[in-house]
Amino acid sequence: KKSGNNNFHHAKNLFMDYDYQQTNFSKAVLAGLFAGIAATLANLLYDYVYRDITSYWPSEIINVSSIIVATTLLLTVAGIIFHLFRQYIKNGSTGYFIFFTALTALCIYGALHVQRSSDPVVTIEFRQLLLGVVIISGAAALLIPYLYRHSKIFC
Repeated sequence: KKSGNNNFHHAKNLFMDYDYQQTNFSKAVLAGLFAGIAATLANLLYDYVYRDITSYWPSEIINVSSIIVATTLLLTVAGIIFHLFRQYIKNGSTGYFIFFTALTALCIYGALHVQRSSDPVVTIEFRQLLLGVVIISGAAALLIPYLYRHSKIFC
């Protein structure tokens, strides 16, 4: 029994023990990716619950595939933007927070004015669905600086 345990520890050290110092860039990208995965799950849950409650079914624009790809990609890019803010702007974290707060507010404003259909009910329901996705994604983008500072959460 003891030799089997030693084999496990040897295999663990052989395959899982590495000395990799994360760079600031890799931490920012991973923070964005983690925020993207979390926001994707939240957006999928919101999409499911919203459609179940309202019986809104048109899914040409907002659907499972578009939520997964867009949310994950956009928040990973937000992680890269966070890195650029930190790298090239004094008080970059604050600048990033202000920039993404303003961008989220602009996207909320846009979502409230989208014209999806000639049917006003469909347009209102689409706006509400889009608004939830925008708010969830924007909130996740604002969490990237926190995740960057606390990278042990995802590493």
